[in-house]
Amino acid sequence: MTPSTVRDALKTACTITGLRVYDTVPDGLIPPALVIGQLSIEWDLVFKRGADSATIDLILIAGRMSDRAAQDYLDGFITASGANSIKTLIEADQTLGGSVTSVRCVSATPVSLTVAGVKMLAYRFAVELYG
Repeated sequence: MTPSTVRDALKTACTITGLRVYDTVPDGLIPPALVIGQLSIEWDLVFKRGADSATIDLILIAGRMSDRAAQDYLDGFITASGANSIKTLIEADQTLGGSVTSVRCVSATPVSLTVAGVKMLAYRFAVELYG
C-alpha cells in the first residue's frame, strides 16, 4: 500500500462537479473543497508482510459556518447513498484502482475549521483501508 497511490485513487474516486479535491494538504483553499489527509498505517496484521491496514481522514469544507447554503450543500455528501455520497463514491471500487485490497468509509463527523481567519463548516470522513 503506497500512500501517494492511495491518495491519488481517493482523489479520482471523489471527483464531483464543482468540488475541488486536493490529494495533498494545501497551503490555502477555496470551498467547496475535499482535502485528503495522510495515512496512518499499521503493518504486518497477518504474519510477515501478509497484510497491512491504514486509516485516512478526508475533510470536506463547504463554506462559512454562518452560511445556510453551506449547511444545505453538505447534506448530499453525508448520505450513505446517492450521486454525491462520499461513502458511495469511495466504496464503488473496493480496490481503489488496485491500490488496496479493501476500502470502507466508516463515519462522517461534523467539524469546524478556520481557513484564512474564517470559521468554516466541514465534515471529517474516516476511511479504513486494507492491503
